[in-house]
Amino acid sequence: MVISYRKRGKKKLWDYRIFDKDKKVIAYDSGFRLKKEAEMAALDVLLQLKNGVVIDNTITLYRLWQRWMLLQIEPLKKSESTLNKHRLRGKFIQKFFGDKPVCDIKASEYQEFINTYAKTNSRDNVSRLNSEIKKVIIFAKRDRMSIHDFSEGVILSGRSSPKQKQERYLHSIKDYVSLASYLENHLDYRDSVVPYQLYIQLKTGFRTGEVAGLTWDCIHWDRQVITTYRRYDTVRRRWTKAKTEDSIRSVPVDSSVIQILKDLKQVQSEALAYYGLSNPDNIVFFDLFNGISSNNTVNKWLKKILQELAIEPVNLTSTGLRHTYCSYLLAKNIDIWAVSKLMGHNDITQITQTYGHLVQEKADEENARVRELLSGLNKKR
Repeated sequence: MVISYRKRGKKKLWDYRIFDKDKKVIAYDSGFRLKKEAEMAALDVLLQLKNGVVIDNTITLYRLWQRWMLLQIEPLKKSESTLNKHRLRGKFIQKFFGDKPVCDIKASEYQEFINTYAKTNSRDNVSRLNSEIKKVIIFAKRDRMSIHDFSEGVILSGRSSPKQKQERYLHSIKDYVSLASYLENHLDYRDSVVPYQLYIQLKTGFRTGEVAGLTWDCIHWDRQVITTYRRYDTVRRRWTKAKTEDSIRSVPVDSSVIQILKDLKQVQSEALAYYGLSNPDNIVFFDLFNGISSNNTVNKWLKKILQELAIEPVNLTSTGLRHTYCSYLLAKNIDIWAVSKLMGHNDITQITQTYGHLVQEKADEENARVRELLSGLNKKR
């Protein structure tokens, strides 16, 4: 390898170029006030090259992101909706930085990039974008690429979430029981299947697409469990795979749930025969009028019921029933790792972020028990 130095521009600043044996430039940098500074920088890079570090002064952040996406995300077989979220972030990276080499991105430019994204996105979405880029940088460094972490020290901002965390689920056991009781007493298949759907979601914590996609083979009567292994997209009207491998799970239910489903199966069969309708996919929550109900329909039903019961928040969505199920289990001292598995998570991170106050209450209770236990030892002496 050969190094050349030159002084250029109006300010007469030095730069260096490193050539391989084919006289191709494999590394360069500029803007040095003294030739000695350029020499020291060039020698440092030369040493890295001799130690196997890869320096590509042309590769863009978007190209790095594409490679990371291809090798580390797509093999995970994530759902199409999740992959589309990654792709949207990739498009924003491409649009903002264009053909700018990743090695030329400065911390100030990256801060501007994050600030621009934050103007139209929530704080959570900004955090996800930043986290994704950090993973791309780490991925590149594991390939021994010479790339500086321009994301270090970035300040994240963004719009407030449309709903505060406390607005995402019911807050009292009393409200949980009241809603469950109301639904149990207002089940009329010929009117609508939606109350059945809301009831089962409240009792299982399934995602909206998971509960919509339940088929009768998912109900294990004798074992009293319901299994979910795929979802139904009510917008695109198509089946989709489970969100993650951990989302494929069996959730225990009580005998009253099993009896309600048995009654539903019977009345559904009778109604389909009476009206000459078919349910080719064997959908549990197949509505006589709408087939599989849309999320909008389900949410309208829920809002109407919450208003009737005077339960806050009245703008709770069906996804909020999933959160309510989780908070109920935590409040009843079900182990957080068990709750995580029932919710379809691979760890407890998401639960601690969303239900931190409940987890803290549980931690405080356990700390009090520890103190009581240790105090008992002192008394025995």
